[in-house]
Amino acid sequence: MRILFTGFDPFGGEKINPAGEAVKMMKNEIQGAEILKLEVPTVFEKAGEVLKKAVEQYRPDAVV
Repeated sequence: MRILFTGFDPFGGEKINPAGEAVKMMKNEIQGAEILKLEVPTVFEKAGEVLKKAVEQYRPDAVV
């Protein structure tokens, strides 16, 4: 099983985004499931495009 976890990049002048940092800290495997990690831009027009490309490339069983 492959699970794609997403977190947003920093925005508003901040150096980090806690959601993005949490995803980066995740293990690469949890109970046999491969964990994929994606930082999503906080730009509305780009976020969907980036996510769509990742889903097409990695074919995850679930996206969080």
